[in-house]
Formats: sequence, C-alpha cells, structure tokens
Amino acid sequence: MPSSDWIWDVVAWMSLPLLVFLAGAMVWKRLVREFPFFFTYVTVTAVIGVIRFIAYKGYSAKVYFVVYWSSDFVILLTTFLAIYEVFIRRIFPGFVRVRFYRYLFPLFAFIISLAAFLTALHAPDQRAAFLTISRVFDFLRSAVIGFFVLLILFMGRAFTGYEFSITSGFGVQAALALAHAAVRLKGARSTTMERLELIAFDLACVIWLWSFASEKNRPSKGSLPESDPAALQEAKKWEKSLKGFITPDKR
Repeated sequence: MPSSDWIWDVVAWMSLPLLVFLAGAMVWKRLVREFPFFFTYVTVTAVIGVIRFIAYKGYSAKVYFVVYWSSDFVILLTTFLAIYEVFIRRIFPGFVRVRFYRYLFPLFAFIISLAAFLTALHAPDQRAAFLTISRVFDFLRSAVIGFFVLLILFMGRAFTGYEFSITSGFGVQAALALAHAAVRLKGARSTTMERLELIAFDLACVIWLWSFASEKNRPSKGSLPESDPAALQEAKKWEKSLKGFITPDKR
C-alpha cells in the first residue's frame, strides 16, 4: 500500500466530523427552524457517513458498494430539498405563486426517477447503472443552481449570508462533479478527479461550518417577500420568456 493512501483516507472521511460540528452549530445558534431542509441534509449525510464508514472498515468491498450507492439516493433527495429551500422558500418565496417555479423541482424529481428506472433497465451492470444515475443527478443539480444564480444576477437581488454559503458549497461540488463526468465520458477512470471531488466536498463542509459558526453572519436580506408585487411580475415575465424559448411562436 502506498504511504500516501492514509492521507486520502483522511480526506475521504474529513467531511464526517465537519458535518457533525455543522449540525451542532445550527442547533446551538437555533437555526434549525430557519433551515429545516438544509439541517436535514446535514444530519442525514452525517448519519449515512457513519454507516458507510462502518461498512468500509468492517465489511467486504461488495457490501460497501451496495451501502454506498443505495444511500446515495437518500442524499440526492435531501440535496434537492436543501436547494429548494434556499432558492424557493428563502430567496424567491413569492415565486411559488408562478406555475413554472412551483412545478420546477417536482419536474426534476420526476426526471431523476425516470432516468434511474431507464438506466437500471438498460445498464450492462449495477456499477454502470449507479454511475450513470449519479451523473444525471450531478447535471440536474448544476442546472438548477446555475439557473437560479443567473436569475439572481439578472434581477439584481442581494445574495449574501447563509443562502450564499449554502449555494457556494453545493456549487463547488457541482462544478467538480461535472468536470469529473466530462473526463469519464472519454471512458477513462481518473483517480485525480475522484480525489478532487473528495476535496470539493470537504471544502463545501468547511464553507458551511464557517458560515453557520460565524456570529456576524445573518440570513440574506435579499429574500423577496411574498407580498412584493414587483417580484411576482418579474417572475411572471421570466416564466413567459422561458415558455417562449421552449415553445417559440410558429406564426
């Protein structure tokens, strides 16, 4: 075994104590009610991390494989709930009145479920199926984050505080995951990219822990109140533009 392997073992499991401290910081600062979905993501990911660690150290590689990929879909669900919470419930709460945004996340959930089913049917083996589903999720996660970040920039909304930190963490993960997927499309496994993904998740946990442990940090002031008529009109304009792009006028 190469002498440097223990370093990457530490990198691989560093996120576990960081997530535990993050959950503790959220409880200590009474932020669980403000970010219930993100807290769920943190605690679920931490518990799954413990289960994976036990499977990794105490059982065979086959058992760890099954535990890892089956639990990955639970993390997938809580990740989308956390992203939904940041953008729809906090930054754009009034947008739930607009049909496009109200159905956006259920649509992505349906796409993921359909992709998982079709992939499982046609994949040559379990590993290929799980990997393909994971990459579909990575793409959808990146697309959702990119869409709302662009929306924030175009609408000139403030994007600070906990919301910015949560999005930054997920954004770092998404960027590395897409880069890794691009490498895998060439058919070659890249140990370097796998390690960079581990580092990206550790970095995301550091960003979240620093943000929620900081006394000076506060929720973003850029969130839109549900009663803001200007915000709703702007949202409807975006919905109309998107519909025009998807189904252009054929006259």
